[in-house]
Amino acid sequence: MIEAERSIRSARITGRQALSDLSRRVHASFDAHRRSLGVPAPTSEQRRITLSALIPSWLPLRAPSVHLVAEIGGELVGSCRAIEEPHGEDWVITELDAADGPLAAEVRWDLLGALIEESVRHDIGRFHAACADVRENLELFGQAGFMAYAQEEIWWRAPEPMHGPRSWLRSLVSRDGKRPAGDPTVEGVDLKPAGAPDAWHLFDLWTHATPPAIARIEGYGAGDWESVGQEAIVPRSSLNPLLHFSEVDAWVAPADQRAGGFVQHGACKDGPHYLRFLIRDGVDGGRLLRAALARIGTEALGAGILSPVRTYEAAGTRAASDSGFEAIGRVTMLVRDVRAQVRQPAMVPATTR
Repeated sequence: MIEAERSIRSARITGRQALSDLSRRVHASFDAHRRSLGVPAPTSEQRRITLSALIPSWLPLRAPSVHLVAEIGGELVGSCRAIEEPHGEDWVITELDAADGPLAAEVRWDLLGALIEESVRHDIGRFHAACADVRENLELFGQAGFMAYAQEEIWWRAPEPMHGPRSWLRSLVSRDGKRPAGDPTVEGVDLKPAGAPDAWHLFDLWTHATPPAIARIEGYGAGDWESVGQEAIVPRSSLNPLLHFSEVDAWVAPADQRAGGFVQHGACKDGPHYLRFLIRDGVDGGRLLRAALARIGTEALGAGILSPVRTYEAAGTRAASDSGFEAIGRVTMLVRDVRAQVRQPAMVPATTR
């Protein structure tokens, strides 16, 4: 049962330090992936490599559309955030944390329910979220009417040494971050900056790489791809709502009068960089990614790179493996249609003990 002293309210700027401390404690715990969004469960091979260890601060720098907190006896015990997407009427849940304790599951449930109720006032169309593929998360979101529709493998490319006689970057990368002419990993790959004129070709590539059922859920049109060089929203991933990008670049690789590949790079000042890519079947994705790594330069290579790849993107998985990335965990993508469900409370199951 809900305890009388437990309450949900909007976050206040005066509580920023307490929120930061809560986030740090939650994401530093051994089983952080079980109660945190975007954090994959450690694999049997890489138990210590997790996003909570790679990202120094989990507090997103984008202004949230809604930020709710839970208190018990005046003590902060939970935090839930959602940001509005630049395009459309959708919100992305970026945080749903609860402090360790016997009430952690109930605190998360209360926060999620309060967020859904808040969305009615803002006329939100849908919620999106991503969580580790573990029972606690999937049951929680399933009870709240969320549907799992895809999975992403999170790939990690460890930082390259920037100095020292053994650094291969000293011979392969120039001071401006470009590989010199003659490097066989770059020759023959035609990467050009992606912009509005490429929108239809990028939409065609995304349609080629995405199963029809998932394409209907995400609902992108050709016009959504016009700003891929300025925003890291398209294509959707589990990571782009969580990271703060100081700069975004995107490239397209033509192939037979179509887009054979697409690479989007998000530069982060504090923490690893971000790389999202789509590869058409039959294209040498590993070679294309090595060319993209030459474009993004030494700062990204020295910071390390996180890259989400949908599990159905076989060409993308091969490209990541062939270009020095390693898989560190898997997350599940979730969606909830607010207008269809929140106005019918009977459709939302009650919590069970």
